[in-house]
Amino acid sequence: MDEDLELFYEDASEQLSVMEESLLDISDNGINDENMGGLFRAMHTIKGTAGMFSFEGLVSFTHIAENLLDEMRTVKSPFNDELLQLFLNVKDLTAILVECSVNEEELSSQAQNSLSQLTKELENLLQKNLHSDTQEVKTQETLPQLDFSELNTQDSDMWHVSMRFSEDFFTSGMDILAIFNYFYKLGEIIINTPIIDDIPLIEDIEPLNAYIGFEMEFQSSCSKEEIEEIFEFVEDDVTLFIFKTPNQDAYAELFEAYDGLEELLNEAGVYDNEEEEIQEVVQEVVVQHVEEIVTAKTPKSSKKKITSSSLRVDSSKVDLIINQMSEIVIANAKVEVLASSSKDSNLLESIESLNLLLEDLRDKVMGIRMVAVESSFSKLKRIVSDTAKKLNKEITFEIIGGDTELDKTIIEKLSDPLVHMLRNSVDHGIEMPDVREANKKDRVGKISLKAYTDSGMIVIEICDDGAGINKEVVLRIAKEKGIIDQDAILSDKEIFKLIFEAGFSTATEVSDISGRGVGMDVVKNNIEELRGLLDIDSKSGQGSTITIRLPLTLAIIGGFIVKVGDTKYIIPIEMIQECIELTPQMREEMKDNSFINLRGEILPILDIREHFHEKKYPNIRENIVIVKYANYSIGLSVDELFGEMQTVVKPLGNIFTNVQGLNGGTILGNGEIALIFDIAKLIESKIQGENNV
Repeated sequence: MDEDLELFYEDASEQLSVMEESLLDISDNGINDENMGGLFRAMHTIKGTAGMFSFEGLVSFTHIAENLLDEMRTVKSPFNDELLQLFLNVKDLTAILVECSVNEEELSSQAQNSLSQLTKELENLLQKNLHSDTQEVKTQETLPQLDFSELNTQDSDMWHVSMRFSEDFFTSGMDILAIFNYFYKLGEIIINTPIIDDIPLIEDIEPLNAYIGFEMEFQSSCSKEEIEEIFEFVEDDVTLFIFKTPNQDAYAELFEAYDGLEELLNEAGVYDNEEEEIQEVVQEVVVQHVEEIVTAKTPKSSKKKITSSSLRVDSSKVDLIINQMSEIVIANAKVEVLASSSKDSNLLESIESLNLLLEDLRDKVMGIRMVAVESSFSKLKRIVSDTAKKLNKEITFEIIGGDTELDKTIIEKLSDPLVHMLRNSVDHGIEMPDVREANKKDRVGKISLKAYTDSGMIVIEICDDGAGINKEVVLRIAKEKGIIDQDAILSDKEIFKLIFEAGFSTATEVSDISGRGVGMDVVKNNIEELRGLLDIDSKSGQGSTITIRLPLTLAIIGGFIVKVGDTKYIIPIEMIQECIELTPQMREEMKDNSFINLRGEILPILDIREHFHEKKYPNIRENIVIVKYANYSIGLSVDELFGEMQTVVKPLGNIFTNVQGLNGGTILGNGEIALIFDIAKLIESKIQGENNV
């Protein structure tokens, strides 16, 4: 696939996401101008860009769908469930057509049948929705010296509309004929004068360029805003003047923008300059006073052209930049170590400035790959909706904290686990409507997906108000399947986590949704590969909450170097609350336990030396680094504190697979290897250790 096709594919995929999101919004909140406009624009854009690549099959299908949406948008037709499902099917088929078009593949027989069926349904609906009073576009003759006063009525106004199209107007997918169609739906075109001054010689004409403009007298009872809405999809590709006639000031502004236009409109009978001559003296006085107050020139366009400041970049190029940035951070650390042994104050000052610049650059580079989760999570609405319909359940789905940003790489790898967990919530969590009503609950179940940041991590919660997890059933099935021993005694948390074990399932029947005992264990593995942690909480009859905690990025983090025995470790700096020295008084208070009294609070202490079997040296001053993860805080007992550094996260080899509490390593400036703490695992290890005592 060449670069242009890749851009088309990316853009079409984005438009299809917008289309699906708009349809789901219509389903949840009813039809409005925003979601209907988004739906139409998405289909219109796909049709226009597909036309640029001569994907005739795709253009033909989307054109029919676009026409129906346009008609419905104009007459504000309601969306029932059948129509909603029809356009969801249209969206799915469009995705298949896009895929086949860019890869030059033939449609499958199933897709061909779907194409024929949907095309027929769309055409039938289009014929049914067409207005009997819809006017066909007619070629208007220029009416010389028409008296507009005879046409003005109490309920309508005469408008002058001036249009000039940018050269690349046709690449937007809109055609000029469609624009005139909109005008005929709003009123009557009285005079339409084409502007042909910019048409070049025939040998210089570019077929895809727009050279013509129009000066139009338009009679309608609509407002200026309604006329402007005709151009809402091409507002960046057209220069407009819209005003009621007669308006000498507006005409003056128009003539200032276009030389020779006054004479042309005068000849066409659109504009009479006699009144202007009568008021010439008055205008000179007004202009004189205005010039004393206003220094800026009058803008030549009533609508400022807005240009996009975004830039599409291939994700592999971003990954390359981030990898190079990682190597720069490592190289800078080496330079910093060498400079620290120098007594050259200028060199040290320069190194400090370089560090600040690199830290800022690091944040900027990492920010390129950070995207709001809502754009990626919106497709999950369709998953919940389709699964609920298949199971005959009534469910509302809500995304909270959609503006939370996360590394795009993590979002992509998180997609499948989220889909599986949401399907489980719909299938196993939410009860049937009649069961909910019998339990005095709203027959419509609720599922929410929440995203927020906490202690340098991103937290994603999937909450439902369903039946909750039956602990006795989970425990019994786990024992029957041999996942745990028959005499095992587990806490509630440990029982809930059994659903993530391979082969575990509470479904009594195998379906295309669940029941095979695979999925949740894969979910757990995928989350752990992202250096994340899964937790689950449930209350019988009230619902369940699955919590995922993930690092914001996988590449570069702010770290704090500590030393224990002969090894240096890195603690993610966002998780550190404070550092204190372990005083003799604290040691005396601890005695044989692993807690200290910190300002009236009991703080558990994890001895890193014991945990990782590090060598103990005498006369080493112990320090406590207090870290927080979720709602838990513990103190890590370490030997030495070295301070902050930018840390490039490198994966560890298979030899560290079974070592709990580490999730990567890094290279220090002096060439040493430092291991990165997995704070979540260390806290979990500490809590389990205390529970087992």
